[in-house]
Amino acid sequence: MCRCSVGDEEYVKRELVSCVRTLFSKGYVSSGGGNHSVRLRDGIWITPSGYPRSHLTVDDLVLIDSRGCVLRGDLRPSIEVPFHTEIYRVRCDINAVSHAHSPYSHALIQTLELAEVDGHGGVFRLDDRVEQMLPLRIPDTLNLLILEYRQLGSRALARLVGEAFSMHANMVVLLDHGVIGVGKCIHEAMLYVQLLEEWARCVTVSLRMDISR
Repeated sequence: MCRCSVGDEEYVKRELVSCVRTLFSKGYVSSGGGNHSVRLRDGIWITPSGYPRSHLTVDDLVLIDSRGCVLRGDLRPSIEVPFHTEIYRVRCDINAVSHAHSPYSHALIQTLELAEVDGHGGVFRLDDRVEQMLPLRIPDTLNLLILEYRQLGSRALARLVGEAFSMHANMVVLLDHGVIGVGKCIHEAMLYVQLLEEWARCVTVSLRMDISR
């Protein structure tokens, strides 16, 4: 069992920082890009806005409440506070959110045909015919949904993200923006981000090799 589930604040904060720096080192986020958070009893610890991910420490994290108000911290919290708090509002089973700009995941999904989910404007899945033609099946555990573009940091984006995760997605792609993974702890959230990127990388390479024959 991951020690994050025990709820030790300092340990969970260190793991959050470690995961963010790992994603940076792998090229999943730029120096000031992406945002990540964990929910504990006293509130939500979230990464600061624009601060270099390569040098992030636990002292740079910001504590906010469920409405996004700052409780502790010297830096400005991420611009995407609205969708983090909305995810936690609609999913009581989720305690971590990881938003990255994974290049293969984002680029590949942008090129594929999508099918809108009935009754959910702006929410899409991969078209069944397209998915069947791909060399690798997308992992079922992701329950992937794709969202059309909304302004960064806006309530409109937060509402659409909340709607998608209320449908029990574990992974969402934001068109022209990035990806969001969620989990019971930051390691699970990051795992989903990595699983999608691994799938997208393998599909991209497979398609490229096929074209080259």
